[in-house]
Amino acid sequence: MSGELLTRVRAEIDARLRELRPAVAEYERLLGTAESLRSNQDHTPTAISRRPRTGVAPKRERAPRGAAQLAIVAALEHGSHTVSELAIVTAMSGANIRANLRRLVSTGTVTAAKRNGKAAYALASSAA
Repeated sequence: MSGELLTRVRAEIDARLRELRPAVAEYERLLGTAESLRSNQDHTPTAISRRPRTGVAPKRERAPRGAAQLAIVAALEHGSHTVSELAIVTAMSGANIRANLRRLVSTGTVTAAKRNGKAAYALASSAA
């Protein structure tokens, strides 16, 4: 009886290993790609040069013009969100989100409505 149990357990383990092998291969491929991107970033002309620390943080690059609005619109493609939900999804500050939402509402891209007493925003095309 224990021999049958061991055979069955080994078969289940082997089946699970066959099932997970593609995921492990993808994981290793992604690790390699991420590492090569990191090493390529260190060699690009826009990378911050290695210099002694002066107590001043290096200046961060700004996002391209319109990137914040694109991120907000992309988040709203999945449904309506409040400002606090958008802050979580986009990793932007609430003030930045509110300023961009004002612009998006004024252009008619986004509409505002109330949800549980809070302002919720949705794409104008999905609001109808």
